[in-house]
Amino acid sequence: MRTFISFDEAIACVLGEASLMSVETVALSEAGGRTLAQPVVAPGDVPPFPSSAMDGYAVRSQDLMDDPDCSLHIVGHIAAGDSGGQHVEPGTCLEIMTGAPFPSGADAVAPIEWVEVKEGDRVSFSRSPEPNKHVRPAAEDIRAGDVVFKGGERITPAIAGMLATLGMANVPVRRAPRVRVISTGDEIVEPGLSLGSGQIFNSNGPSLRAQVIESGGSCTQHEHVADDRDAIEALLRRDLDADVLLFSGGVSVGDHDHVKQVLDDMGAGMLFWKVRQRPGKPLAFGRLGNALFLGLPGNPVSSAMCFEIYGRALIESMLGRAQVRTPLLSAVLIRSIRKVDGLHFFTRGLATVNENGQLTVEDTGPQRSNLYGSVVRANCIVHLPETGEQVEAGSHVRIQMLPWADLS
Repeated sequence: MRTFISFDEAIACVLGEASLMSVETVALSEAGGRTLAQPVVAPGDVPPFPSSAMDGYAVRSQDLMDDPDCSLHIVGHIAAGDSGGQHVEPGTCLEIMTGAPFPSGADAVAPIEWVEVKEGDRVSFSRSPEPNKHVRPAAEDIRAGDVVFKGGERITPAIAGMLATLGMANVPVRRAPRVRVISTGDEIVEPGLSLGSGQIFNSNGPSLRAQVIESGGSCTQHEHVADDRDAIEALLRRDLDADVLLFSGGVSVGDHDHVKQVLDDMGAGMLFWKVRQRPGKPLAFGRLGNALFLGLPGNPVSSAMCFEIYGRALIESMLGRAQVRTPLLSAVLIRSIRKVDGLHFFTRGLATVNENGQLTVEDTGPQRSNLYGSVVRANCIVHLPETGEQVEAGSHVRIQMLPWADLS
């Protein structure tokens, strides 16, 4: 087991242990937020046929260029959904609706707003359209055989719309990793109950479950266990089918921190314990049977931040996401931040764009690991490098945007 390793070593180890989830097929209506498991190749052109972009008349532009005052003979009407197949001869036109298949022989649409005189089956126009005006060509967006998605994309509303455009009723996706969220502590009481002396509400369980789901994992409910070795082992043995075990608390060196010892007793392989970082130095990672486990600190801020950095990356990697880990952006630090030399700092930050369009960031105030308000106020995590005791105002720092927060 490695111990007191660097942040870069820790995140590399976590990502290196992630195995891809199996593939399952779900209805497109249920695919939102899931991850595409395979490339998507267009089975046909999009749009599949040329169509009108306007309500108006399908015309031969040359007819109107040769004689702008001429009237054309209206020989029919085409609506959206018609099978098409009509043809425009010289001196004629077809009334056409938006989205209707464009007829052969014509090369432009004269919008209905351009009609100057319409009498019976003849029409004249105030303007002459240029060739191809107001005509949507076939395959303008996608050609048959194009690779539309490479696989690994999270299915957003836009991607769902494109999959529907391609005619996909069912979608191959990665199975969501099944994650057990287990919070530990004798002092923990579930929200809704009454607090006794020395007790606090369980914030880690609900927040971590929400973070797991937002990351693409599956977690039906959070679990809680007292600081008791037998109780912890019994809880783990009740369900050994999880893909990831996510603990908050119990992995440090206190008299009541039993999770690490229980995992050792159950034959877990501890890959690392303790990272040169703050918050979250007593981070634990390894494997128990077929499941990976990530032991987070018990302090609410440390737990939330370490999940965003390690837990989210682990789940997204297991899903085969095209982008694993939130990109690090460069921002200018507004005011200096003190830190401990030798520790990589994760500071809760508020990123803004100043009047010059420059991305700037400042901390959210006191950063103690029990102050969950610093997470609520933050829209990013500021990564401060391991070396040095202070990062000066005006320095360029790396920030990781929080997925649920907006840029101010």
